[in-house]
Amino acid sequence: MTGSWVVFVFIGDSIIAGYQQGPGSLPPRYYPFTNMLESTIRMRLKERGSEKDVAIENRGMDGDSTSGMVNRFTMSVTSEKPEYVVIMGGLNDLFTRIPDEAVYRNLVHLTQMSREIGAEPIMLSTTPIAGTHDFNSKIMDLNGRVNGYCMENDVRFIDIFSELSEEGVLAGGFSNDGVHISDGGYRKIISILAPLLLELIEG
Repeated sequence: MTGSWVVFVFIGDSIIAGYQQGPGSLPPRYYPFTNMLESTIRMRLKERGSEKDVAIENRGMDGDSTSGMVNRFTMSVTSEKPEYVVIMGGLNDLFTRIPDEAVYRNLVHLTQMSREIGAEPIMLSTTPIAGTHDFNSKIMDLNGRVNGYCMENDVRFIDIFSELSEEGVLAGGFSNDGVHISDGGYRKIISILAPLLLELIEG
C-alpha cells in the first residue's frame, strides 16, 4: 500500500492470532482484536480529520515459536511492505524448554529483520500465565532482557505483561484458560496499543 496508508504487520503465536478457549464448554474461537484495533484507530483518524489511513495485517500462528517466526518472516511480513512490524513471541518456546538465550536471539533477530526491510519494529512483551510464579519469573526474565536490548537499540517496547498481570500472574478476568487472552484481555491490549499506533500514524 502507498500514499496515505500506514501498514502494520503483527507477527506472533496464538496470542497474536486471537485464539481463545471457552469459556466453559464452548468450543475455541478467534477474537479479531487486530481488526478491532484497526477500526478503533480508523475511527479516531476520521474524527480528527486526518488524511491518513491504517491497515493492520495479522500474521499470528497457533503454536508458533520464535524460530518459526524468523523462518516465515519473509513470507508473512516482507510481502506486505509494512511501515511497522509488531512482534510478540516466546511463550511457546518457554513451554517447550527452548533455552532462554535462543529465544532472546530470535526476538532480537526479528527486530533486525524488520529494519532490514525498512520497517520500524515494535516489541510487545511476552504475556503472563495463570497459577505459577516460577514460570512467570522466567517470562519476566526474558521480558527484562529483551527490554534492555530495546532500550539500547531504540526499539519501542510495550509492557503487556504488567498490564495483564495481578500479583505476578495472569489476572483471572483476562483469560478463560489461564494462558490465552479473553475478550476483556484483548480489550485491554487494544486500549494500550491504539494511542501508540495513532501517534505513530500521525507523526
